[in-house]
Amino acid sequence: MAGIMLIPAFVQAQEYTLKQCLELALKSNTRIEKARYDYEEGEQKTREVKAQALPQVNGKASFTDNLLVPAFIINNNGTVSVLKAGLQYGTSISAEAQQQLFNQSVFTGIKAAKVSEEYYAQNLERVEEEIIQQTATQFLQAVSVEAKKVALESSLKEIAQNLKIAEQRYSLGLGRKVDVDRLRVNYTNIKTQLLSLDDSYSQAINQLKLTMGVDIATAITLDAPLLHDTTTYQYDPNLVEGDMVWENKIEFKQLSTQLKLWDLEKQSFASGYYPTLSAYANYARNGASQEFNFAESNATTNWYSTSAIGLNLSIPIFDGFRKSAQMQQSKIRHMKTERDMSFTKQQSNMQYTNSRNAFATHYANYLAQKQNADLALEVLHITQQNFNEGVSPLTDLLNAESAQLNAQNQLIEALLKVKQAEIDLLKAKGEIKTLLI
Repeated sequence: MAGIMLIPAFVQAQEYTLKQCLELALKSNTRIEKARYDYEEGEQKTREVKAQALPQVNGKASFTDNLLVPAFIINNNGTVSVLKAGLQYGTSISAEAQQQLFNQSVFTGIKAAKVSEEYYAQNLERVEEEIIQQTATQFLQAVSVEAKKVALESSLKEIAQNLKIAEQRYSLGLGRKVDVDRLRVNYTNIKTQLLSLDDSYSQAINQLKLTMGVDIATAITLDAPLLHDTTTYQYDPNLVEGDMVWENKIEFKQLSTQLKLWDLEKQSFASGYYPTLSAYANYARNGASQEFNFAESNATTNWYSTSAIGLNLSIPIFDGFRKSAQMQQSKIRHMKTERDMSFTKQQSNMQYTNSRNAFATHYANYLAQKQNADLALEVLHITQQNFNEGVSPLTDLLNAESAQLNAQNQLIEALLKVKQAEIDLLKAKGEIKTLLI
């Protein structure tokens, strides 16, 4: 029987820029989806509260089989007689409508429901900002690991070339075996470090996929030229200029909305002191018959209708100070939120100051590391040339390669910290969504 050869399909990895990662996370992240559901739930709660101000109409139908018809005993001057009241079968169909004419609690509740919608919308915005910061951070971490891999692969290629030269010299009797062995050890160490970086990159990219809402099995690559070209970074001067506008931050907006909700809650409890007035109207059609037959033509069937309209007025008199206690609780919650607002403002000012200082520090360190990496690369080129000419010993070359690789890794780390500080500063200013532009 002929064998069947299975050829695995070539999977084209999807490449994502930072902006594309952010857009996908905003669309598919689980936390954002839940916050969106909370907002939609808030809309339905508003509809629920509004329904109390609309007419309430109910229908009702009933059927009765009087197995034993009720009877009345009548004593007429000593003569006792028993009279049965009603017929064996009875039915009723009725409808009733009620309409609130004045109910301050309902009217206040509608206002509170609308403000709650605003709160849920702001909560969605807050979660979006957090996910943007989280996604951008994970993107940079994954790309920085990839940049280190590129640097390490370049170093491995140079070591392989040097190892080839050393082996040729040794075979010609112009070199030492110990030099060949040292290069082989160095080559193996670099390959081991690459395997470790592969694992770190896999973990970082999978964490990013989880935040983006992408299936773990999906193959993706990241497009971030800046961290591969570590010498061209420049920041927007507007990033560190000007002051933070506290009122523009979502934390302030959400706390302000929470204060409105406490005020409306207090008004709702106070509304309990107001009387309520509602109107009603009802209509019923009742039938009674000696037979199980309610047709109009049945001689034993009797149909009659009833209808009424009216007003219901309820006046609260004394509730044991329950509403007063509820109003005081709302007042206390309002004061607690005011304290939260004051603390959050101070905290935000601290975060903004710290973020701006951190950015300045990391940027200065990046500039220093860039000069250091340039110098280490220049030293490596000179040492490499001297080694090829037989002027410099292998020890000098190994030291120069190690110093250059270390300087390059430190430069990547420095740039990563600058970019992370940039994200933190945008978040502190309430401008994190500018990453989507």
